Amino acid sequence: MIKFFRKIRQKLISENKFSKYLIYAIGEIILVVIGILIALSINNWNENIKNNKLESLFITRLIDDINEEISFIDNYVHYNKQVKDFTNRVQQHFLNPDLALKMPSQSLINFYQASQDIDARQPASTYKELNNSGQINLISNYELRTRLINFYESNWSNSNTANYSNSYREYLRRRMPNNIQEEIRINCGDIVIETGNSLSVKLQENCQIDIDEKEAKIVLTNLLKDSELKNNLNYLAGNMYSELTMVNSIQRRLIELKKELEQHK
Repeated sequence: MIKFFRKIRQKLISENKFSKYLIYAIGEIILVVIGILIALSINNWNENIKNNKLESLFITRLIDDINEEISFIDNYVHYNKQVKDFTNRVQQHFLNPDLALKMPSQSLINFYQASQDIDARQPASTYKELNNSGQINLISNYELRTRLINFYESNWSNSNTANYSNSYREYLRRRMPNNIQEEIRINCGDIVIETGNSLSVKLQENCQIDIDEKEAKIVLTNLLKDSELKNNLNYLAGNMYSELTMVNSIQRRLIELKKELEQHK
């Protein structure tokens, strides 16, 4: 094809038909430009197909991460509500110590279980991969992309609300004898449940410990007289309320994000 066009050019030059040659040359340039534009269009088309496939893949993974986080938050909220129930029981023990002393072993269990906690975490492997690799723009919807960035960059699991200082836990576990704590850990420890590829944790609602009743009353009496422990407990109750309020809000945002991702997919 190149030889064919070359022969035409040479013939026009040899016949001294410069004007026709000029028109021909311009036409040839236009054809070359059109060819380049077509090639670029095909390349862009292929690139768009590739990016659309990648976007779909990452959106699927983002939805998987959100499902995992929703499941974790369900467990997180349930566990913290259980702890808060024990916190409420201990507050009642301080209000009515005589009643608490009628069941010293159970009351000590309540004191200990109110000091339990669970670590907050946010599954964000897909977002981190998108962000760290500079591929976050694969999420083509600007508003959706912005909401994803705002949500994951705020990282609720690292917030002060989710990571408050649990002074009640620290103080109680210094005051309660180790043998009683160990007895509670053995007989009233967390229940771990495997669900598919995830684990959930919950507190035992009812359990019993084998300790000397006289010793239990002495220890419980000292705890009930401890004003600093009581203040720490009230502080914990306030923090837990704030935390649960925040986490419930996070869960609503996750559900909305999931819906938007599914619609965009």
